Amino acid sequence: MKQIQLLAQKGYYEKVEPILQKNLKLLEKFERAYCYDKEMQVYESMTEDRQSLIIPLEENCTHRIRAWEQETYEPCNKYPETLRYETNAGEFVRSKSEVIIANLLHMKADQLLYKYERPLKLRYQGRKIIVYPDFTILNTQTGKFTYWEHAGLMSKPEYVSDFVWKNSLYYENHLLPGTDVLFTFETEDHPLEIRTLKHMISDLMT
Repeated sequence: MKQIQLLAQKGYYEKVEPILQKNLKLLEKFERAYCYDKEMQVYESMTEDRQSLIIPLEENCTHRIRAWEQETYEPCNKYPETLRYETNAGEFVRSKSEVIIANLLHMKADQLLYKYERPLKLRYQGRKIIVYPDFTILNTQTGKFTYWEHAGLMSKPEYVSDFVWKNSLYYENHLLPGTDVLFTFETEDHPLEIRTLKHMISDLMT
């Protein structure tokens, strides 16, 4: 029976292979003909005065980084008294674990830029609301934004409930866990592991 299955599988592959080869040639032809970044080149060929009047169809990394550097925002003003832990960058965060995350990100500042509690507009039940991800990270090589939420009080039921709601909120706004949003957790019995953080930050750089 195993030999029969192998022969049947071989026959299937023989019929599928020419189809795949044809599709591959079409994709290669498309790749050669496709005009990458042509829209952005039109925008970049304009003067700065004209650029200021236009919203380009697609941002490139340079413009996204420039906007990031010029951006000002009001951080979360809830419980300001808890902002008492200083990072290597001289800012204040709410927990020692967030200090560790911030310092590890700061070490990769040549590629990963971050802002703490930067406001993010999302939709909830048909209306816009503002949430404050712990970290908003910009990859300067890809232009990709990633949001990082650290749940440091998972031993408290009310905190867990709020965090589950936030997780669902991101998902409903098409921000997917592990891709667009990173989550880290800890309890009194299971503290944050630096090794795990380093792996996560390494993945952010790819």
